[in-house]
Amino acid sequence: MRVILGWISWPGQPISPAQHGGETKSSSFPFGDQPQRIPTPVTFPRRRCHRPHPTPHPSNALSNHSIAAPAMIRRRPSSPAPATPLEDDDLLEEILLRLPPHPSSLPRASAVCARWRRLLSDRRFLRRFGKHHRKPPLLGCFSGVGCRNTVFNPTLPAPDRIPAARFPAPLPPSSHEHWDLVGCRHGLAVILNPQRKEVILWHPLTGHQRRVPYPPWFTGNRTSHMHHASVLCAAAAAGEEDGHMPGECHLHPFKLAFVSCKVLEPTELCACLYMSESAAWGDMITTPTTSSIYNGMPAVMAGNALCWLLRGGNILEFDLKSERLGVIERPTDAHVDGGETFWTWQLIRTEDGGLGLAVLSKPQLTIQLWERKRNCAAGVVGWEPQRTIRLNKLFPSTVLGDVLQKFPRMKLACITEVVMVGYDEDANVIVLATYIGDFTLRLDQLRLTRFTRRYCRDFKTFYPYSSFYTTGRGVDGGAEI
Repeated sequence: MRVILGWISWPGQPISPAQHGGETKSSSFPFGDQPQRIPTPVTFPRRRCHRPHPTPHPSNALSNHSIAAPAMIRRRPSSPAPATPLEDDDLLEEILLRLPPHPSSLPRASAVCARWRRLLSDRRFLRRFGKHHRKPPLLGCFSGVGCRNTVFNPTLPAPDRIPAARFPAPLPPSSHEHWDLVGCRHGLAVILNPQRKEVILWHPLTGHQRRVPYPPWFTGNRTSHMHHASVLCAAAAAGEEDGHMPGECHLHPFKLAFVSCKVLEPTELCACLYMSESAAWGDMITTPTTSSIYNGMPAVMAGNALCWLLRGGNILEFDLKSERLGVIERPTDAHVDGGETFWTWQLIRTEDGGLGLAVLSKPQLTIQLWERKRNCAAGVVGWEPQRTIRLNKLFPSTVLGDVLQKFPRMKLACITEVVMVGYDEDANVIVLATYIGDFTLRLDQLRLTRFTRRYCRDFKTFYPYSSFYTTGRGVDGGAEI
């Protein structure tokens, strides 16, 4: 594009209209009329400018010497962009529902934005989350004698590892009272207060407590009688999988079973069932026995019955549906090498929800699993042997190598001395105690994992605690043991 910048005429060179292509104009001169020379236009290239040209306002009048305004380009209005899948609350909820049930999953997802936090904190979503995953993860184990010495031992690795200080055990108001933790189930822990003769139901996630007095027929004390208790959600006892979510377990109806027997020369076992809906104890049920209950061994839920281990390996069965009490003898072919101790027998739950028994043999370092089944041909119920677990092949070589490097004179037999000190029904995990720490043994995967580290003999009962950790309090980022 070229712009006319001026007119240049050359003297002595008249320009005719034919050369210019224009006309000749006349004007009055003192020397007479002469034809006016029309100068030849000279053009120069226009200099480019990177500055945007101003758009003239429509109200400005355009003269013959003004530059014409550029033509306005009309664009068709664009249609709104289609919504992404994450903008749909229903679809987003289905995606979040499939997050793994680890303690860090929901708190981390809640930190994305306020909308995600609103969806993840909704009670309806939390119930669906529990129904979808069904089995809550094992968060850790409580251990210690008395609530004053009870501590929480996390079992999960980072970033799901929960600090021990997150679950402090409740303390009795007076130093004269002695509280005993006797088991956990469905997010609730059971504590016995023999001085006040009451059962305390404690919810570790929220700290809520509920107290239930002992049955009116119980007149013994802590020294003369051995007593135990176990709790379960009423919906779980009826076979309804409604998802036991943290923060709501103490709001659901529950059942509380209480059993007792004499410490010296026991002749009978007594049991009673408490219903929270009626806030009353049922009738006392008795059965003859010659064995007492292991005080530090919690009950195991198998089918519709709560089962306690008796001294010598026999089992006390309390059927909650029929409210019957009976004693099941241990397998006659279950041989225990190395002597029977408190840690030789462990009640377990089979894959189909039935009753099982784990028997530990120390010299061979094996665990023999038994299952109680009904013989269809004979119509009787008996014990059948299942698989045998060889623990010496499951210990991580890195753990044993690290111990032998630090203590080269320590014998391998001392390192691998094992006792069974706890069991979790939901995860199907046996807790094992050794000289080099405490381990969890997953029966479905046959995998040993160390969650506490030590180099001495310190055997005590562990009470596993399983729950969906969705409180959003955060988890610890500590290193894995």
